[in-house]
Amino acid sequence: LKEPLPVRPSDTALERLNALGELTQIAEKLDLTDTLDDVLGGIPAMHISVVVQIHTGTTTESPVHPMEAGMVLFSYFNDAIRDAINAPAPSSVSKDAWLFESEQHTRPIYNGRPASLRGPPIAIYHSAFAQLKDDLQRLDQLNDPREQRRVESTAQLYASLTKINPSEYDRRETVSHLARLLEVEVGFEFEVYAMNNVVEIEAFHELNYEGKVAVVAQVEVKNEVGWSGNSAIQNVLSLRKRLAGDQCNEIRKGTCCPCITICIAGPYISFGGAVFADIVIAEAFTDYIFLGGTREQILKTSRMFVAVARAIGSLRDYYGSLRLSSSRPGVRRLLPEPTYLPGLAPDNELVLTGRYEYEGRVPDNYCRALFQGTYNGTEVLVKFCETYHGQAHRLLAQAGRAPHLYFCERICGGAMMVIMELVKGRDARHYFSLNMPEEVMDDVRSAVDLLHENNLVFGDLRRSNIIIKETEDKKLWAMLIDFDWVGEAGKARYPPFLNDSGAIFWAQGVVGHGLMEKQHDLEMIRSLNP
Repeated sequence: LKEPLPVRPSDTALERLNALGELTQIAEKLDLTDTLDDVLGGIPAMHISVVVQIHTGTTTESPVHPMEAGMVLFSYFNDAIRDAINAPAPSSVSKDAWLFESEQHTRPIYNGRPASLRGPPIAIYHSAFAQLKDDLQRLDQLNDPREQRRVESTAQLYASLTKINPSEYDRRETVSHLARLLEVEVGFEFEVYAMNNVVEIEAFHELNYEGKVAVVAQVEVKNEVGWSGNSAIQNVLSLRKRLAGDQCNEIRKGTCCPCITICIAGPYISFGGAVFADIVIAEAFTDYIFLGGTREQILKTSRMFVAVARAIGSLRDYYGSLRLSSSRPGVRRLLPEPTYLPGLAPDNELVLTGRYEYEGRVPDNYCRALFQGTYNGTEVLVKFCETYHGQAHRLLAQAGRAPHLYFCERICGGAMMVIMELVKGRDARHYFSLNMPEEVMDDVRSAVDLLHENNLVFGDLRRSNIIIKETEDKKLWAMLIDFDWVGEAGKARYPPFLNDSGAIFWAQGVVGHGLMEKQHDLEMIRSLNP
């Protein structure tokens, strides 16, 4: 409230509050990051200063309010900072499998270890990652105006890293080779740690301006594979600690801290990236590449350095032109910023407001890249995935058997981006504790029949992929969601990995990478009411 309201007499407090007028006129909306000190500092005792407006409706049937969705993101973000600060030394975690497993349970990084701790593709968070992933798929098409010098420098790196060195300290020259290959004119800073007679090298390239630090690239060097720890694990954990430090406070408030990661272990090198969004997500863009001395391998790796140098240059430009606001941090920096292919952008404005907290979601499971937002003012669900059959979705949407589909295209970095209607309903798994009524089963059969008439197989026909909503006359209406697996009968294949723990009933003949058949859908329908 702009002017605190006396609590007493308490029996008339609500009446007196309503008499003041609309909340928009008598109060200022709180920001997600306001603290109790910000709000209550200087307020006299026994006065009302904060009014909480309750939005009615059941949380299971309605999308999370944007304000609440943003608060959830900030909660995850603050947890990630706390985890980074309290985590043990990255070098100790990278050397101990038991400790790493324990840390992934309590203070995880989302790097796919184990598979359940996989985050969204980081290419959806920054164009530098999207461009890098695309460039790595088309190395032969990259133009390198510095080809002669870069190939020569790559050969020198090969010669350096294939040496058998007694310690990591002797790998120091690796950093200078990398600086030349990646066109980092100011070079990498590097730190050498000597603990228990073990020397470790950690290199990083930072931009420092106006007292603000941004980490553009981070490198972890190990003398050999398997010696003194896992370079990929240590690199990301070290980066997390660096980004959680006070020197990066300002950058954290305005960005998701995109950073290129490079791991070296003996004669092997790999490239990846990481972001510090609401969670810390790390992704490897390449395997460990053997730095052998063949001409073909040198040329191929040189082109990889072209792509990585381009990404680092993009991040340098991004951070260099960044104008950090003195106002409180907003939620947008923690959400994806997809990069669209030319001519394939959505027709209307998309504003993401938070992650989509679907019913039954395991708190630490971020494998499904689902977000909520508004599209031209309409509430929508936004999904990023590897594959999606937009034609099948549109076919059922036209018949009222799927949410309205606004956008479905592949974006830079390789992911599919889907924008669809955010249906106010519940999935059949949570809506029905026993058998599904026949009217709902008829809706499901109708949807599947329509797909089969077009020679398409749905594939993943489980209760969790059936949305139930109530019509105005209180009738139940069923829709199918998740068209990731849909494909042509007898030609498309199931994903390589299926949940074979026994928790899910699969039709006979459904196996990893097996052919998809219409009969599978029919058997899955029968299993909906066991």
